Amino acid sequence: MTTSHHGAAEQPTLTANPASSALPDLADLQQLKRQARELLRAWRAGDHPSLERAAPYRRDDAAAPPSLSLAQLVIARELGFPSWPALHRAVMAQQEARQLDNAALVTRSLALALGRGWDSPQPERALALMQQRLRGPCPPGLRATLALVRGELETLEAVPAAAQRLPPLDAPALAYVCFSSLHRLGEPWAGGLMRSAQALLVDCAQAGSDLDALRMPDPDVEPTAGATEPPGLPLLYGAIARAQSPELAAALLAAGANPNDGESLYHACEDPDRSRAALQIRQLIAHGARWHGTNALLRLLDFEDPSGLAMALSLGAEVNEAGPQGATALHHALRRGRSAACLSQLIAQGADLSARDAEGRTPATLAALLGELEALELLAAQGARPDLPSAKERFLAACAAADEASARALLRGQPDLLDQQLTTHELRLLPDQAQRRARSSVALMLSLGWPVAVQGDWQASALNQAAFNGDATLVQLLLAHGASWEERNGFGGDVMGSLQHAAVHLPQPGGDYLGALQALLAAGAPWPSDEEREALPETLQAWLDEQGLA
Repeated sequence: MTTSHHGAAEQPTLTANPASSALPDLADLQQLKRQARELLRAWRAGDHPSLERAAPYRRDDAAAPPSLSLAQLVIARELGFPSWPALHRAVMAQQEARQLDNAALVTRSLALALGRGWDSPQPERALALMQQRLRGPCPPGLRATLALVRGELETLEAVPAAAQRLPPLDAPALAYVCFSSLHRLGEPWAGGLMRSAQALLVDCAQAGSDLDALRMPDPDVEPTAGATEPPGLPLLYGAIARAQSPELAAALLAAGANPNDGESLYHACEDPDRSRAALQIRQLIAHGARWHGTNALLRLLDFEDPSGLAMALSLGAEVNEAGPQGATALHHALRRGRSAACLSQLIAQGADLSARDAEGRTPATLAALLGELEALELLAAQGARPDLPSAKERFLAACAAADEASARALLRGQPDLLDQQLTTHELRLLPDQAQRRARSSVALMLSLGWPVAVQGDWQASALNQAAFNGDATLVQLLLAHGASWEERNGFGGDVMGSLQHAAVHLPQPGGDYLGALQALLAAGAPWPSDEEREALPETLQAWLDEQGLA
């Protein structure tokens, strides 16, 4: 294929970003930070040239006091970048590029663009690294892959077949296009990637390739004995979860991608953009996706989304299908603290109020053990009441509901309730309530002497759960009652690791990650390294930089 106006195919290379033309070849982030601090000091001292430099960026709020974040914005704009984070990414990418050979630089940028294992794609960082100049041409073995991930198929003289496996991941050419998170960055990337995908889909059709067999190898997907599907992640999953492109998903479905691939419907339900999630769910169902066996309805209930729930139920989601641990949708909704609006929909659709989870609990009993008082009233109106025959169960329910009077009365009657009678599983009520942000419940349990480091979901303590949620109030409360930032989680990290992973890859709605970070640092947790800081959200980076002024 020849596409340049000279008739010769252009070789894809990593080129400098035009916006960064004023960035020195050996940019020093610390020096740029010093420049911002010096500008701020001069600005605060009333230095006229400094005031003039800042003036164009203060038009919306001229009365706002001088701040480091605005000084950093001035430095970034003067170097041709739209924001300090964009400048920060470019400098860090430049530094990383100097430490890598050509093959390692391209491979690193691909990993950031595609996402690997538990690491979500980071398209902005990937692009910043791609925009660094290589010391020589792109390694021939990686040239095609780089063009595919960038949506620049037309730059290749020899276009690979859609099913052709390419390094560095030994993945089919089409998989690199479908998994590229550069789709998220808009034009020109989204358009180029769509054109590349369409061209490769035509090749698939002509070659008779099975789209289901073209999968992205993934380190966390193990081949299973007797599996009917090939190992790896399906292309449709890539379009939905990595590229977040309904247009690409629609093209794959039209080309025959299997909507019942065991991944796509589930992950469509977790899209942080709930409108896009609804669109992708509708697309999948329209092409024959089935809810049964996917746990997709339970995943949707991880979000407070009454309209999305109504849509799912109208599209055939099975309200009484048992998921993991025997939980029905109503059980799961209670565990996730869903609103009466969501619970009422499930009840109206015929949720079985007598269904029992793997631990034998009906929805009403579970609601009592979770302290969901509004849900209890809703269920009682349907004639469903909790079954709490023992003092231990009533004590757990009182703690969950933050009913201090009842909890202390039960302890007076049986002083060994907390210390000797509760099992390890029952003690996990503390991290479970921390995960659900039930602050009053957690506060009561701590005041009663609950063991603070007991582990719950993903073998995480209450402090790990609070940090993951960015729940600064709970982080402070738990630290005040003896919790330690050194507590480990099931992935081998500590509490700072839980916070940073969530802030970067899985930020929770309403999370105050800055407040949680400040509390952990005040408790002696180590400051993020330069590499860790690079990936943090802008607000956290700005605050950490502000501390350099002290």
